[in-house]
Amino acid sequence: MKILHVYRNEANEDTKKLVEILNRDREVKEFKLYENEPNYDMLVQMIYEADQTVSWW
Repeated sequence: MKILHVYRNEANEDTKKLVEILNRDREVKEFKLYENEPNYDMLVQMIYEADQTVSWW
């Protein structure tokens, strides 16, 4: 199963622990909205390719 994590801000310790749990036995990709200029076309493509998308707000 492929999972995509979309981060609005840098992850804190609690978020990192939750992400670690969710990532078990999965192919993982991350998209960080807070770094540089986000490529939203790439984000949409990544969402379609993932089986599950988690937004960390």
